[in-house]
Amino acid sequence: MFADLRLHATEQIRSFGQNILYPVQKILSIPGKYAEFSVEYFSTRNNLKNRVSDQAQQIENLTLLANQAESLESENSNLRKLLSLQQKSSFKSLAAEIIYNPTNPVSQKIIINRGELDGVKPGMPVAGSLGIMGQVIRVFANSSEVALLEEKDFSIPVFVERSGLRGALFGVGRSEPLELRYITNLGDLDIGDYLITSGIDGTYPPGIPVAVITKIDRSSEGSGALVSCRSFSNLNQYRHLMVLLYQPSTIAPLPTESETIKNKLKLKKGGQ
Repeated sequence: MFADLRLHATEQIRSFGQNILYPVQKILSIPGKYAEFSVEYFSTRNNLKNRVSDQAQQIENLTLLANQAESLESENSNLRKLLSLQQKSSFKSLAAEIIYNPTNPVSQKIIINRGELDGVKPGMPVAGSLGIMGQVIRVFANSSEVALLEEKDFSIPVFVERSGLRGALFGVGRSEPLELRYITNLGDLDIGDYLITSGIDGTYPPGIPVAVITKIDRSSEGSGALVSCRSFSNLNQYRHLMVLLYQPSTIAPLPTESETIKNKLKLKKGGQ
């Protein structure tokens, strides 16, 4: 120890031993370094994977919010149009929201959040911002059932705005074109003609847009032309609509007593 302390006698031995043991130390340290690298690699990989997952979730959330914002903007636009139509109409109307569609996939009926307590009555027309959408068929206290134009056998009297030709527009079924019936092959019709309510049934106010003619087939064996139409209102797009508080009037007014007497006198004179 004294020789090593004072004379450094074993320094060369230690240096020689260190040179011999260094490669062994390097070899023995490799597994530890690989283990440490593996732990760090997998930890970094998991962190990156989590970050990618979080970013993907954020992108999905932002996409959902963007779509929702677009949908809300579309609804706001539709509501503004409804408000404008409400201000222009000569009769009262009531804004309503679609609660749900019945489970029948073929049916074109909807349930709205307005009912008897709001003044809604069976037979009242329902309209969107572009025109007639359907008619109230059943009324409950706080809700109503509405049949849309596409409902099978649903009918509405209309006339061609350009020519004044009258007919009746019928629903054929969900996603099917509307049919204009009771029109002869010689009727003055063109593709693109607008159909508006005639008002002769007393249920719908006259002059409201309903549909546009998209196809005319005059080659049928019967006397009537097959006329296909498309509704102005997108029946399955918006959640808000208007109930037109237009009281149906299907009963003809009774003549006054004087008019009745005059008619009887005319009949008698004609008989003589």
